[in-house]
Amino acid sequence: MMRSGLRRLFRRPALAAFGCALSFALATVPASAFNPFAKRESEPVPGHDVHNQAPEAPAAALTWDELMNLEVTVESPAPLQTVFHISYPDSLKAKDGTVVRIRGFMYPLEAGETHTYFLLSALPPSCPFCLPASARGLVEVTCDEGVRYTLQPVLLEGRFELMEEDEAMGTGLHYRLNSARSAS
Repeated sequence: MMRSGLRRLFRRPALAAFGCALSFALATVPASAFNPFAKRESEPVPGHDVHNQAPEAPAAALTWDELMNLEVTVESPAPLQTVFHISYPDSLKAKDGTVVRIRGFMYPLEAGETHTYFLLSALPPSCPFCLPASARGLVEVTCDEGVRYTLQPVLLEGRFELMEEDEAMGTGLHYRLNSARSAS
């Protein structure tokens, strides 16, 4: 008796009816119930722009706006040949070789708790396989002592260097912070 009941339940018409009933039941549920980012009364959802903002720099620190002010021109002297030329503004040229402070997000290049070589980014890393900013928004950092990895912005102090045109095009980066250390 029980077997015949199970056979009847799993016949195609029975499954079709079950599928229709399920889809009708789900159709009456608002779509926001399935959206993990939907605003709920009990928990506010932060705006998407929070994740895409560079951290504010403390007074007398190098800002990401200054670094973004770089001009790169492209020259094509022959087919399939491209040459990039970098023009640093005078404000950045004046800081070349000086000790500066800059606040940004660590982008480690290797696994570990502390790092002596990493990228500092204007934006927080959101994907382990993607750089969060363009070359203008990244600084190559070398440290004498390891800096502990964190998801929060870090304030670093070190010798700021503008990369020469040939060197910058080889690495794809325009700025370097040498002998950096945590300044917070």
